[in-house]
Amino acid sequence: MPLRAALCLAACLPVLAACSGVPEVAARESLTAQAAPWPHLAPLPALLASADAPSQARSAEAELAARAARLRARAAGLRQAGG
Repeated sequence: MPLRAALCLAACLPVLAACSGVPEVAARESLTAQAAPWPHLAPLPALLASADAPSQARSAEAELAARAARLRARAAGLRQAGG
């Protein structure tokens, strides 16, 4: 009998959840968001072409590595100055 009651409860819960009211989304939206323009949609082939550009990734990786080296050197200098 407990299994039957559990199955009945499991079947009734989604029905009860479907009866709940959905909150009004427009009421939560700020005036700034309402006045904002629609985002620019880019064509998919152009996005896929830019995603396949490994040279840009290598360039960005080199820039990040150089920045990390500069930050490490700056941190070492601050540690020495702080004594």
